[in-house]
Amino acid sequence: MTPTDTSGFRTVGFIGLGAMGSRMVRHLKGQARLLIADTDEARARAAAADVGGDVADGPAVLADADAVVLMLPTSAIVDQVLHGDGQGNEGLLAHLKPGAFVIDMSSSAPTHTVANAEAAAAKGIRFIDAPVSGGIKGAEAVSLAIMVGADPADYERALPLLRRMGGKVFLVGKVGSGHAVKALNNLLAATTLAATSEVFAVGKKFGLDPETMLKVVDASSGQSFHTTHTWQKAVIERSFSFGFTLALMEKDVRVAMSLFDAMGSDARLSRTAAAVWADALQRAPKDADMTVVALHAEQALGV
Repeated sequence: MTPTDTSGFRTVGFIGLGAMGSRMVRHLKGQARLLIADTDEARARAAAADVGGDVADGPAVLADADAVVLMLPTSAIVDQVLHGDGQGNEGLLAHLKPGAFVIDMSSSAPTHTVANAEAAAAKGIRFIDAPVSGGIKGAEAVSLAIMVGADPADYERALPLLRRMGGKVFLVGKVGSGHAVKALNNLLAATTLAATSEVFAVGKKFGLDPETMLKVVDASSGQSFHTTHTWQKAVIERSFSFGFTLALMEKDVRVAMSLFDAMGSDARLSRTAAAVWADALQRAPKDADMTVVALHAEQALGV
């Protein structure tokens, strides 16, 4: 298949079909030959059929890929995909041809990203990080914000492909910078969500109507992404299903705090927020949505 964008990526691999990746890959249909991979083979087959691609049942199948997108949950999994499992199974970097691109759109730790970029460069493989923000709705609507850490020339090469998946694409600095700003953004969002949870719990215990309180906050200085996009359905209507797991948010918070440690920041407020999320992870069921932090705040006050 001849690609219709200007990237020159004729064959594109896509690894990771979770809540975000399964939606993002659909927007690449018709742009290149697609090779789809996931640990869930049935999910990979379904996605490949949906986009007219092929299943890549191992890294060797991706040897001819011009670019491979990674959309994986943790740095440890990214490292294993790239370098192998240490038990004789080779990783992606052992098979990609020189000049190929690895585009890590996962929420990885910046230090791992820098090390992986160096390992890729030693093999003549280009490596950029391009994590996203915007959740499932953004993935479906192609309105994701994509934060890219890359050499400017590599950014320009990958830009047409990235624009197929996101509405706003930013070059934020050198390799690793995308993952750094993503983690810091999510720390800020997590801190706001934790504070909003406590504020609304106190208001509820006092006797304020949550819907009225939400209207006031959204028309006032306390308004935030969470009050405008999260609170009504997830908390007031009690679905607790925004679409981003508590475990992933807590992981992003830890990644951000590792940057605070590296920069020598005391960051008392951020460390308190990080402790709230760590406690929430311990208390919540597996796969709980991040918005259960609001339920925990209510429970702490007996409301």
